[in-house]
Amino acid sequence: MKNLPIKSLMLTLGLFASSATLTAQETSQTAAPVIEEAEEAPWLKVYFASGSATVSADQAATLDRAVRTFREGDPFVMVVAGGADKVGDPAANLGLSLQRATAVATALTNRGIPIERLQVLGRGNSELQVATPDGVAEEENRVVEISWR
Repeated sequence: MKNLPIKSLMLTLGLFASSATLTAQETSQTAAPVIEEAEEAPWLKVYFASGSATVSADQAATLDRAVRTFREGDPFVMVVAGGADKVGDPAANLGLSLQRATAVATALTNRGIPIERLQVLGRGNSELQVATPDGVAEEENRVVEISWR
């Protein structure tokens, strides 16, 4: 992930309360490295339709793989980090990214991952997978990344 020169607001919650503001640099130091579509990639991606925070049925295999990874590796924490593309207001996109991450976290807890082992982040459009100008819809940016450590 890129270190961004501007601060990005990161909302962190254990699905109950805590929120924190981190710089993109601090966040990138704790996040898993990005490797495109490798078989043993250190993260999984759940994609969303434009403007939506609903996990679609076609993403179930990714969620199931995350649960298998959790059970086989017993990581200390799974980081569920939501993103958004650059369509619309940046503040609204930050909220949408957190809603997406929360939806994925809920799906994981429904599959048996303990809530206290999840860290949920909303990145808005501060850490784009694909750089685009404002107003451009990009599916790769409407994603929740699940990583673990």
